Amino acid sequence: MLRLFVATVVSFIVSIAQAADLTVATFNTESDTDTQPAKVAISIGEIGAFDILALQEVESAQALKAYAEAAAAQGGRWRYIVSESGVNSDRESDFLGIVYRTDKFRQLKTTEIHFIRSRPDGSVYGEPDWSLRGALLLRLQDIATGAEFQIATVHLKCCNEPGVRAHQAALLAVEIVHDSEIPTILLGDTNIPIEPGKEGPEGSHADAFNNLTSGANLVWVKPHNPIKTQCDPSFNSMLDQVYAPTSLAKGATAEIKFPDASYCDKDAQGFSDHRPIVAVFPNALQGAGPTLTAGALVSEAAAEQKEYLAQKAERPGDFVGH
Repeated sequence: MLRLFVATVVSFIVSIAQAADLTVATFNTESDTDTQPAKVAISIGEIGAFDILALQEVESAQALKAYAEAAAAQGGRWRYIVSESGVNSDRESDFLGIVYRTDKFRQLKTTEIHFIRSRPDGSVYGEPDWSLRGALLLRLQDIATGAEFQIATVHLKCCNEPGVRAHQAALLAVEIVHDSEIPTILLGDTNIPIEPGKEGPEGSHADAFNNLTSGANLVWVKPHNPIKTQCDPSFNSMLDQVYAPTSLAKGATAEIKFPDASYCDKDAQGFSDHRPIVAVFPNALQGAGPTLTAGALVSEAAAEQKEYLAQKAERPGDFVGH
């Protein structure tokens, strides 16, 4: 039995090492009063396979738990983290969240950037506005290869305030460049309107876009099927986007899910009014993989105990898929 266990572990490690692609998704789950998290969770379950899911407008930790459980339905072990920012006194809460596979990645660091919760006033950091959301960063290490990277999810200021978005994006860019030795994938609802088929935003919206691209040394991963990502009939914009360093963006693909017009009809039924995006980064996870030594498996009992502990969800936010 021990020999079979070792063979299984070796086969599992080799399969992971060969599959060095990274698949990430982003989804504004909408925290309006008419949204039902249980129905949004159904949509998450229909997105398809992904390794990491960045979320915006999460109405509560309980809703995020439901979304993590929906992700875990595809199998594997999962964990979610939630932001501090997102609490509002005059409207529904809209937290940021990240759901990721703990059987593929080791969590190294979680950071919430609060200084982008501000408006421009001529100073370096601007005037604080705590009704705005921060940025949630998760630093991960790929278990199979040792490669490190960061996932950042954002939901910048909406509603005809391009100057505030440009200010927030500039501050965020400084932080990303500061940690440039660790590649950062930035994704979320930037509220930067890009018309389907265009190469970027126009007019006053270009400043925020430029701050996130050239200012942060990132590239917008343009979806191969450009279609509006918010169902509002008054707008025809891709507000949800994925950005990555050139080294990762080369060869990357992005797809807007649920492109059929009928998807937006479900908004009135309690589903989200945004479409999710899935991006695949080929060969993004490269590095020195782990080695399996005989000393790691002292006995059959020790091996089985190690496997049991690895599968057991011991922390709040952990889920084991079935």
